[in-house]
Amino acid sequence: MDKRVEGFPFNVVENPMYVGSTICFVAGALWYEKPAGLFITLYVYIVYQIALAFEGPFTSMIYSTRAKNTASVKKEL
Repeated sequence: MDKRVEGFPFNVVENPMYVGSTICFVAGALWYEKPAGLFITLYVYIVYQIALAFEGPFTSMIYSTRAKNTASVKKEL
């Protein structure tokens, strides 16, 4: 991709797939009335936050590097 996607759902939340997955875990726990499901949801949320601590900066670096490379190519032309 040349630049970050800024349309829906990314204009509402930064990581909609992680948010949606976490909400699905909560919904399943509530639907089946299982307290253990809520603990699993908490565990999943924590794991996602750890993943985002690495993924967020890496993704930003990818797009900033792409922008720099595109700008340098345009300068040469």
